[in-house]
Amino acid sequence: MAHAGQGKRRAKRELAKAIDAKFGSLSTFQDKLTAAALSVFGSGWAWLVKSPDGTLAIETTPNQDSTLALGHKPLLGVDVWEHAYYLKYQNKRADYVKGFLQVINWDVVSGRFAEKA
Repeated sequence: MAHAGQGKRRAKRELAKAIDAKFGSLSTFQDKLTAAALSVFGSGWAWLVKSPDGTLAIETTPNQDSTLALGHKPLLGVDVWEHAYYLKYQNKRADYVKGFLQVINWDVVSGRFAEKA
């Protein structure tokens, strides 16, 4: 598996397997999440979600919308509203997303993935 790092920087076993199965590798997942975040016009979100059948997907939503309305459980959300990054990154959303990927708490994301409800 291509999961670098320790503890909070590594997806736990079941989530890591699901990411590899769906996206091929953590790196490919990160590329796809970045592309999704950069594709949001204006304000919104890019999400890693768990579908009702248990599979993973990347989705985007505009403004304050959530994937819950679609019946998909949000595991990880990248806030791409300009207020989330402007002070540090100004209009460089790609740099913000790159920085975001470096601080994901995979313990929390893995815990959400493991929850049954």
